[in-house]
Amino acid sequence: MKIKTYSIIAFSFLLIYANTVAADTITVDNNGNENYTSIQQAVNNSVDGDTIIVNKGTYIENIDIDKKLAIISKSGNPEDTIIQALHPYDHIFHVTANNVTIKGFGLKNSSSGSGIYLDSVQYNTVANNHLQANGIGIYLWGAAKNNILINNTASDNSWSGIRLSPDDSELASNNTLINNTMVNNKYNFEIYTGYENASMQNNIDTTNTVNGKPIYYLVNVSNITLNSASNAGAIYCINCQNMSIKDQVLQNNSQSIALFNTSDSRFDSNILSNNAVGIILFNSDNNTVLNNIVVNNIIGIGIVKSTDNYLSNNVANSNIVGFDVHESTNTELNNNTANFNKDNGITLSSSIQNKVNGNIANHNGGGIKLFNCSNSLLNNNIANSNRYAGIDLGSSRDNILTDNIANSNREHGFELAGSDNNTLRGNIENSDMDHLPDDSPNRTSKNETKDQDIENKS
Repeated sequence: MKIKTYSIIAFSFLLIYANTVAADTITVDNNGNENYTSIQQAVNNSVDGDTIIVNKGTYIENIDIDKKLAIISKSGNPEDTIIQALHPYDHIFHVTANNVTIKGFGLKNSSSGSGIYLDSVQYNTVANNHLQANGIGIYLWGAAKNNILINNTASDNSWSGIRLSPDDSELASNNTLINNTMVNNKYNFEIYTGYENASMQNNIDTTNTVNGKPIYYLVNVSNITLNSASNAGAIYCINCQNMSIKDQVLQNNSQSIALFNTSDSRFDSNILSNNAVGIILFNSDNNTVLNNIVVNNIIGIGIVKSTDNYLSNNVANSNIVGFDVHESTNTELNNNTANFNKDNGITLSSSIQNKVNGNIANHNGGGIKLFNCSNSLLNNNIANSNRYAGIDLGSSRDNILTDNIANSNREHGFELAGSDNNTLRGNIENSDMDHLPDDSPNRTSKNETKDQDIENKS
């Protein structure tokens, strides 16, 4: 019996030893002086735990990594060890394994892909790389967790420098970003916030910069003020309370000010330009947004799945959409200006009990648009000279419109297609078209008359 037991133990040690000695160092040189001339060849002929050392040179290939490997440039200098995408629509490094290290490379010209794509993987290290002229520099997708990004530079990428994005329910989380530089990317830093239940618990400190300015990624904090002295490049507030953000100049991010599960905070006198979204409030309640200027963004200010937020005296000009309120309740928009936006100046969709008072929405695609909204009040707004309708209620009901002006719009002054039980009182329009749809039984030529009450029963 003892002999059998000793034999099993000895065999186990042999297995451990075999696994240990299997790890090897593989070398790559495109001049043919080492084990392989391409990195993908080295990956294909490696086993878990191997290290691949890449000599100086330019390598033209796309590399799929499905093993636990360390892939390191011999010089450690990303300017002399360069990998260019063979197929520009594909990622340069597509990582589908855990515990991978990628260090010391210049990664270029994946114009429709990413320099490094971490595909729902964990415990990877990406360090000392320069990612340039790709679609996205470093992309953490789906359930990419517990990864470390350190000392990377992402420049001149056509979309994001560094992007963290979820799958349908889970955001890349618990990742650590230290001393990464993002400069001259269209949207330098991006955390996708479009999923209600996605975690955003990452460790991102102010050593990370966009265009030379620090990222403030604040998690579970309260009672903090960020003013002009903070000189922020992007601001994220995750599960925060009583924050004050003012006098910032923020640009070229996916979101320059982003709130997620944040309440009782104030955002005052910031200037936000050339972002995908200037300010976004997601699952965030009882916040005040005052005196901000948002220009040349896709969406100037967005409110999503939030309650009791107050927006006043903001200017949202020359965006795609000025103000966008979605699935939210008790939002107040008072005395804001939304002019020269390509789509709508102010959009509310699938929202209830909102107040839109005293706003100006001129020279947009559409002035003020409500879609699938109810129990809202629109009062004393001006929506003139828009390409489509001045004020448009699509598939909306039980709203009250009083004392609004919608003049010189190319289509309807007021449009109520598919809407019912709305009340219009004291509104003025001088469009050539009535504000009820063509098939409405209530269509009348008197809809433009001041102080004429219109009960929409269509």
